[in-house]
Amino acid sequence: MRISLLLLSIFIIVNVFSQKSYVDTTTNCKVNKVYFKELATDFPKLIISPIKWSGGEWVAAGAVLGTATFLYTQDKAIAQWWQSNRTDALDDANTYFFDPYGKMYYTAPLMGGLYLYGVYADDNKSKRVAMDFVQATIYSSVVITVVKHLAHRHRPYQTDPLNPYLWDGPSTDDWGHTSFPSGHSITAFTFAAVVGTHYRKTVWVPIVVYSLAVLEGASRMYANKHWSSDVLIGGALGYAIGTFVVNQNHCKLKAMPIVSSNFTGIGFSYGI
Repeated sequence: MRISLLLLSIFIIVNVFSQKSYVDTTTNCKVNKVYFKELATDFPKLIISPIKWSGGEWVAAGAVLGTATFLYTQDKAIAQWWQSNRTDALDDANTYFFDPYGKMYYTAPLMGGLYLYGVYADDNKSKRVAMDFVQATIYSSVVITVVKHLAHRHRPYQTDPLNPYLWDGPSTDDWGHTSFPSGHSITAFTFAAVVGTHYRKTVWVPIVVYSLAVLEGASRMYANKHWSSDVLIGGALGYAIGTFVVNQNHCKLKAMPIVSSNFTGIGFSYGI
């Protein structure tokens, strides 16, 4: 159990500090037709993005899949450990904080407020963070829904005795088995990736949001709603989608030197 959580934590920590950097010169960020065009055109780019992965990114993906495979063999033992360590205090924490957190009861209003603040204060970065959160959340919702209904894995509480190897597949008529991957985890890590990437220079922000995401994943196992492999894959998908959206660098002015025989200066390009 401790080894599996350590592997998950190492994966998150490594990726937090290996995110691609960008010049934060956000400008002219609005919810307009350009933004809605981004919603439509960026999703196909997300789906085919593995084609353009570097060797390091393939190694990271292999590490995640390898860890998930290991966890899959330990899912039953990990679920038993969680259920043997339940307390009233942890039950309350899960009911009143972590379950609502994974359902965006807290994060969605926070991002809405951040966007309104950006409009009021003419702070384009605040607006872009909220806009990226919405975009990444839409993508995460689509991905998680499709995968869940292709897999139809039974949740821990739906098996008696515990059996992590029950998958109905896409042809089933029973749509009540949607354990894989964890929806709460993909939501929490999508939020963490968007906010943590935008505010990565403020060190405590990534630490807080990724810590909450890890705890959210733990709470899903504690509540007997997900297997550990569900949580890892959900978290990895949320991280990948959130960072992909932010790294599209929409609403960024990019400066570049211009040197010619009769002119030297700086040019700017604006990506839409």
